[in-house]
Amino acid sequence: MGKDSCEVTYLGNNRSWKILIVDDDNFIHRMIKEINKDFKFEDKPLEFLSAYSSEEALNLLSANKDIALVLLDVFIENEKTGLNLTKYIREVLNNMEIRIVLMTGRGSSQLQEDAIVNYDINGYEIKTELFSKKMYTVIIASLRSYRDIIRINNNRKAMEEVVSSSSSLFETSSVYDFITDALCHLSSIINLCKEKDGCTVNAFAATRYFGDKSFKIISGHGKYLSFVNNRIKDVVLQEDFEKIKEAYRKKDHLFFENSYISYYNSSNGVEGIIFIETDGKIDHVDKALLDVFHRSISAAFENLCLNIEIEETQKEILYILGEVTEARSEETGNHVKRVSKYCKLLAEEYGLSKREVMLLTYASPIHDIGKVAIPDNILLKPGRLTPEEFEIVKTHTTIGYNLLESSHRQILKTAAIVAHEHHERYDGKGYPKGLKGEEIHIYGRITAVADVFDALGSPRVYKKTWVINDILQYFQQEKGKHFDPKLVDILFSNLDKFLEIKQKYSDENTKVIGQASDNISES
Repeated sequence: MGKDSCEVTYLGNNRSWKILIVDDDNFIHRMIKEINKDFKFEDKPLEFLSAYSSEEALNLLSANKDIALVLLDVFIENEKTGLNLTKYIREVLNNMEIRIVLMTGRGSSQLQEDAIVNYDINGYEIKTELFSKKMYTVIIASLRSYRDIIRINNNRKAMEEVVSSSSSLFETSSVYDFITDALCHLSSIINLCKEKDGCTVNAFAATRYFGDKSFKIISGHGKYLSFVNNRIKDVVLQEDFEKIKEAYRKKDHLFFENSYISYYNSSNGVEGIIFIETDGKIDHVDKALLDVFHRSISAAFENLCLNIEIEETQKEILYILGEVTEARSEETGNHVKRVSKYCKLLAEEYGLSKREVMLLTYASPIHDIGKVAIPDNILLKPGRLTPEEFEIVKTHTTIGYNLLESSHRQILKTAAIVAHEHHERYDGKGYPKGLKGEEIHIYGRITAVADVFDALGSPRVYKKTWVINDILQYFQQEKGKHFDPKLVDILFSNLDKFLEIKQKYSDENTKVIGQASDNISES
């Protein structure tokens, strides 16, 4: 059975050094234990395990992944058993950390040479010499070697975790996801899996936004799991709160006897704190490695907050532009908010990626930006438009596209698609290009549903408000004609969510839902 690569021996969690004695002579077991009963290495005693056969040895090796040293009788059972067991440990169990010292009661230079050259052992000792003067030297040398190998392996795993974590942290798009992921990655590095079932750790992540007085816990593990949304000062012990305050004052990460605390901030006033309890001092990983990771997290946190600020600014500007366009048409600014929310809901249910959902949500408010070039006498005409006037109105799609398509920004490129195609019809009878079916970009198909659903339920200079049953009947009739049938199905399946958005962002003069809402399920 191969060793699981996720299983890591964690020196800081071991209360003793485990040594396995494999010998069919009980006297040897008693002698080794008696000689070393008071022995300590790095303030930890020795814990001896006894096996009197190769089968017992294999069972103990499988049950104890943290055995540091095997004292193995080379002639147990027969003259090849000891060497075969050594090979099994290295090649089948794939345990390269454990130190193996062969013991023999009778000398054989040929066997010794064969064992040293052809088998991965760490010592070959005559028992009489081992018991008289070499025991301490062999054990100390073996334990030091084992300790150093484990530390190297732990540092390697920690470095791999840092590299993997740094990459994934830069992919997060919200402060909550970022700080929660950072907590998990740091916990994994600091508390390298002590058991194969994973780490049980007491830890939490907290944030504070500009204008807030206190840090609030947003994610917790272990005993802090039930304290989400609580203030830090109301949850932790006073001594831990003082440590957190120290990390906050120093704007850094700090190591304590039984905890690790890191602080992060950004230029737009968002702050984060991570608190992790540790089982004693962090000695399995170079603190310089955590210094590097902390700087990486800090830089990523700043970049994330700045990107969020930029995107929120872009979103607000696009809303304002959309509202300006709607205001010119004597329509309400809430129309663009509702269309944006409808688009978000439709895009999520359709299965677009998070990035695509975000782009469409931000871009859809300016779907009618081209109307800025339509004359007032046409745009504000209360009656039916003449065919010539309608042709002029239709140009707002191309005008909007031409205004936006030269931008290199993804949001504005998305907005160009939306402006150009939101009046195309699924049956190919729309404008400006007469696209059909999936020739119409999904952004255009989604915005068409969102825009028409809201427009029909809102008053316009040229029409009155429709009641909800009439709107639903229209969508049923136009399924596969005006609208993508899959999107119509999504609208009907999520009608309660659409109505909730409609109500939340309704205007005093556009409360249109009430009359027929009791009969929605029949439509």
